[in-house]
Amino acid sequence: MRFSVLALDYDGTIARDGILNSEVRTAITEARATGIVVIIVSGRILCDLKQAAGDLQFVDAVVAENGAVLAFPSGRSRLIGHPPPPFFVEELRRRGIEYTAGQCVVEADASSAPRVLAVIRELELPLVLLFNRGRLMVLPQAISKATGLREVLNAFRLSVRNAIAIGDAENDHELLGVCEVAVAVSWGSRALQKEAEEVVQGDGPSAVAAYIRQAVKKKDIAPGSPWPAPNHARRKGGWESPLPGHTRPQWALGGRSAIRQVLDHEAFLRATDSSRLLCVRHRSRG
Repeated sequence: MRFSVLALDYDGTIARDGILNSEVRTAITEARATGIVVIIVSGRILCDLKQAAGDLQFVDAVVAENGAVLAFPSGRSRLIGHPPPPFFVEELRRRGIEYTAGQCVVEADASSAPRVLAVIRELELPLVLLFNRGRLMVLPQAISKATGLREVLNAFRLSVRNAIAIGDAENDHELLGVCEVAVAVSWGSRALQKEAEEVVQGDGPSAVAAYIRQAVKKKDIAPGSPWPAPNHARRKGGWESPLPGHTRPQWALGGRSAIRQVLDHEAFLRATDSSRLLCVRHRSRG
């Protein structure tokens, strides 16, 4: 894999208490200088993210509201999902459920999940609940960080096959699942760590900054592995990463990439057959 895209969760991964880590900011600048496209993929409402991180010009794009809103340095933004129905938020207000509404997402405290779900069921709305630590997010169906990232990469004409994703919480599963290299942080969700191919060891965003720098140095990444094969040492239970304390479980070897290679090959064959059919039709009409 040729590493050309870095997708970063914000809160808990590169920021603490809403404040972007200065070392991460520097590492992002260094990565972009080498041609790597850096995208923040956050569950935050876009205006809140701007208040927390300041000028978002330090990245190439932002996926906000857990995939529902895209924003670019040019100031252009795009809404993928649809806004919450007015009668839905009005019912939340009537029942005394505190919430914050973005362009698409509705946020509330995680403890209010049963009451919010009851409203959704009674109103028969196509909405889903997603947890992010102590917060609850209400989103349209089929919206996730993965769908938002794909839309941004389509705009850049880039592929998730060249992307590394780093996250920390429950709402990062789809993000890590869609990218070629899935990375979780050791201070985050244990469930996410089990699904990841790499775990950044440490106690905060500074460790993520170090990881980014190492990844930029090793820009050519072998398929099925987040690091070039020659730099690996085979050992019982998995592979040893060049970064101290980073190990990759045996089950992950080649699994994600092998499946994608098969699917891509089948897609190629289908496209090839379709092209041949079109050529035949064109010739017959001529």
